[in-house]
Amino acid sequence: MKQPYQSVLVIDDHKMIINGIRVTIEHLFEHFYEAYTGQSGVELALAHQPQLVIVDFRLPDIEGNMVVKEVKYKCPQSRVLAYSFNFDENAVNKMFSVGVNGYVLKSEDDGEFLKAIELIMGGRDYYCREARNHIINRISFQDDNTRHLIADMEFTSKEVEIIRLTCYQKTAREISDQVYLSERTVEQYRSNISKRIGARNLIGVIKFALKNGLIRIEEL
Repeated sequence: MKQPYQSVLVIDDHKMIINGIRVTIEHLFEHFYEAYTGQSGVELALAHQPQLVIVDFRLPDIEGNMVVKEVKYKCPQSRVLAYSFNFDENAVNKMFSVGVNGYVLKSEDDGEFLKAIELIMGGRDYYCREARNHIINRISFQDDNTRHLIADMEFTSKEVEIIRLTCYQKTAREISDQVYLSERTVEQYRSNISKRIGARNLIGVIKFALKNGLIRIEEL
């Protein structure tokens, strides 16, 4: 059976952690690469141009955000999922600032980890609850010069439902089951919505939904 994705690189200085990730996700990728330092991870990324890079924030030589910065520059097509052992505001801030596509904790169960990969490989973002709420709280709504008013944008009930489900980090498959549309149509809806509200990522969609009363932060 052909794996759905081509390659993944995992960067972590603990072999046991890498082995655990391998067991969980190896069936999804044709090629599985591993590195135990940030520098060797960057070198492997440059050599193999993996579709997905999974990187720990704490590495023995350099911090994970510096690895992400290098990977994003040298391998612009690679998607990046960062993680840490415990929730760390400093780690989340640094990883978010260099453009990671997702952030999870090592304590996440396999189901959540696989969901994060599915969303990220599908072109979406995924942040665990702690990281997502921290980023949202850090962003000042008052300083947003591109504030949108939903009354001026005439969203259909279907679009509103897709916005809400996107904020809950539902996959296209999960959304399609709830709104009775194909996955392709759901992706078209989400792309058009993001363009209309000026959202570049999941956090942008959540900001819009919170400001316009489509969701409450307690629901996230």
